[in-house]
Amino acid sequence: MNRAQGMRSDTIAANDDHVWPDPRYAWYVTGLLMLLYMFSFVDRTIIVLLIEPIKRDLQLSDTEISLLYGFAFAVFYTFLGMPIARLADAKSRRSIIAIGVLIWSLMTCLCGVAKSFSALFLARMGVGVGEAALSPAAYSMIADYFPREMRARAMSVYTLGVFLGGGVALILGGMVIEWIDTLGSVVLPLVGELYSWQLAFIVVGLPGVVFFLLMCTVREPVRQGGGGDEVIPFREAMQWFALRWRFYASFCLTMACLVMYSYSLSAWAPSFFMRTFAWGTLEVSRYYGAVVLISGPTGILAGGWIASRRLSSGDDLANLRMAVWGSAALLLPAASMALLDNAWHCLALIALLNLIGGLPLGVAMAAIHEVTPNRLRAQAAAFYLFAINIVGLGLGPTLVAVLTDFLFEDPLALRYSLALVGVGACAAALILALYAIGQFGHLKRLGPALQ
Repeated sequence: MNRAQGMRSDTIAANDDHVWPDPRYAWYVTGLLMLLYMFSFVDRTIIVLLIEPIKRDLQLSDTEISLLYGFAFAVFYTFLGMPIARLADAKSRRSIIAIGVLIWSLMTCLCGVAKSFSALFLARMGVGVGEAALSPAAYSMIADYFPREMRARAMSVYTLGVFLGGGVALILGGMVIEWIDTLGSVVLPLVGELYSWQLAFIVVGLPGVVFFLLMCTVREPVRQGGGGDEVIPFREAMQWFALRWRFYASFCLTMACLVMYSYSLSAWAPSFFMRTFAWGTLEVSRYYGAVVLISGPTGILAGGWIASRRLSSGDDLANLRMAVWGSAALLLPAASMALLDNAWHCLALIALLNLIGGLPLGVAMAAIHEVTPNRLRAQAAAFYLFAINIVGLGLGPTLVAVLTDFLFEDPLALRYSLALVGVGACAAALILALYAIGQFGHLKRLGPALQ
């Protein structure tokens, strides 16, 4: 039997000889990582408030805007995920994250000096390069800070950064745009005169220095179960995953479909309210931003709490079931997007969609860690992030734009594009999630019962 077949778990939850870090410090680091995730989403998603002025000033189409929001960011974010994850499985995860913070913050500032589609596209790619360092290393660190029964809750707290970042980007972004508009013309040395949307990128990118310094104070956790800095050879690691590919592929694609709808909604909801109901930037930032800030985190925390309770009561499939329940519950609300013609009704519907969509999001990585050894966890996270970002971020917003530009040929038809993408994505996610549950049982029989 080769090591890929016979590699046992590095970390067995029931072992009493493992000394876990002080829970207070573990939660402090988890909170800091969540803030970094939130900050990364502010830098990543501030562009959704700036779609209309960017389109106007650079003379872009919806499809080109969707490429800036999704594909430009996702291309390096996903393809750099695996090499960075291999480093995170052996080297200092704290240092990897800190360097990533500096890179994505600098590239966000460079978005603010871009004066063409190609320059903005390259800067957005750079944001993805920096942010690729965060989640694989963060998930691996959290797994070494908490025992198995606490992991779903801790990872849900970290994942709060997705919706907190989106909400803060909208609310803070609206305030920044309002403040910038009072400044009039802004001229920077060597750069020249800037549009207000360009200055917004610079303002949200600058705080990265503070987060870099905070991350430098974090202590690298001991890798639970041993293994030290040993690196599993790439070929053996891929053999290990290949024996279990059906579970990893089906579950990662399940979440990719759910995230595709989530990204599509977050990318185009601001423009939907502006085009359909003539809302201004400040109305979108206040009302839609508040909905994102409250509803998504509520769903993530509820999903983590439910899964942790069920796991403690003996339900080994608790984390996976959240994906089944979430995708099934989203189908009807997603279809309803095409039927409502009142702004406040649409806002309430989006709140419901974000809440339900958050249920499986926080516990997804905990489900993957159930069947992944310690020294392969960051690489498993990289596979997961590859799927949800290539399919979810790279495809979702662009698919909505293509339907709007070429099928309906009407900028006001965003609601129909969102409904089509939502129903299709959630139906696919439900089928894949049911298949993944069956494959989870197969992995238990295969051998490495992991913590």
